[in-house]
Amino acid sequence: MLIKGAVAYVGGKFRKCDILIEKDRIAKIANRIDIDGEEVIMADGLVALPGLIEIHTHLWEQGRGPEETFVDSSKAALAGGYTLMYDMPNNAPNITDTKKAYEAKKTLAKKALCELRFHFGATEHNFEEVRKANPESIKIFLDKDLGPLAVSHKAALKHMQMFPKEKPVLIHAQAGDTVESSLEGIRKAVELARIANRKIHFLHTSTVKEVEIAKSWELATVDTAPQYLFTSREDAAIVKPEDDELGHPALRSRKEVIGMWKSLDKIDALATDHAVHYYDVEKKDAKRFPAINTSLSLFLYSKTRNLWAHGFPGMETALALFLDAYSKGRVSLEWIAQRFSENPAKIMGLSGYGKIAEGYVANVTLVNLKKAWKVNGSKFYTKCKCTPFEGMRLKGRVVKTIYKGKVAYHLE
Repeated sequence: MLIKGAVAYVGGKFRKCDILIEKDRIAKIANRIDIDGEEVIMADGLVALPGLIEIHTHLWEQGRGPEETFVDSSKAALAGGYTLMYDMPNNAPNITDTKKAYEAKKTLAKKALCELRFHFGATEHNFEEVRKANPESIKIFLDKDLGPLAVSHKAALKHMQMFPKEKPVLIHAQAGDTVESSLEGIRKAVELARIANRKIHFLHTSTVKEVEIAKSWELATVDTAPQYLFTSREDAAIVKPEDDELGHPALRSRKEVIGMWKSLDKIDALATDHAVHYYDVEKKDAKRFPAINTSLSLFLYSKTRNLWAHGFPGMETALALFLDAYSKGRVSLEWIAQRFSENPAKIMGLSGYGKIAEGYVANVTLVNLKKAWKVNGSKFYTKCKCTPFEGMRLKGRVVKTIYKGKVAYHLE
């Protein structure tokens, strides 16, 4: 395959070039490549990003939402430009906290249309299971409300000390939904990481103070999610004042959202916390959810169960939200390439991923920066159709996703 004329993120900057792919690897990058017998993708006017890496999803192949499968989730990933995604361990009924469950999920992952890997769940006592499974990463939940995967500080420290230091430990440190409880959890996680003297990654930081405390440990990295930058607690409260969280951690104030935008350079990665929740929602139960840019979004609320989904699908909108922000001068293309691709690969210790470089895996996301479109959840590939960004008009969209040297998604 030959990609011709794309403006590609190569060597830390964007330049126009041709990209030759042989089998599943990038073979050559040059200003001009002419070769016979290759499938040619004319990419003039398109931007080439390294295939996106999603380190935080909640997928329900085994029990939560019978209609959704890893096939559906991977279709959603590819439509959003992602070529590799990681699933979290807390997906009932088959929680990934034993070697048997871990191996079973890896077998099921072969059904996916893009690469799918799994974080192993740390529990209060499963140190031997972690050793036997030898996973590439573990996730530690310090939130006491998260059932069998919630761990004490003592057990968390032991996991940090026992797990190989070259492998990533991901932390859900926010012990509750208030800002104060989140800060308390992150302070404690930093303390434990210092004692263990190891690198850790903080998931879904939602306030500037969380980022600052986490980054006070020199071996820490942090990510955030689109919902903490593109909408707010006040927006949710307009719809349902008694329950304005719509996520875990909860949405934050508009003041905090503004602060997070000013702190973008301190954030290492962007992860969606993509979640596929199923509720008995009828169309008549739909309510209007105003996005931060004052356009109206449609978010679904179930009167029959009287609750909101704490989480929503994010992979089909995340990159587009930031491409739109780029069109408005709020963020650079370099920031996008680094936080969606390059840095997640570094955080996860992935060799051969996260860059458009010779010898690397041929995962490439082609985007049209001028493509205007309107978010319509009913057209999502995921079976969960609700999104707080419904109705938003965005500029910039994925038009092709190349996974291991083959076109895996093409925008019709």
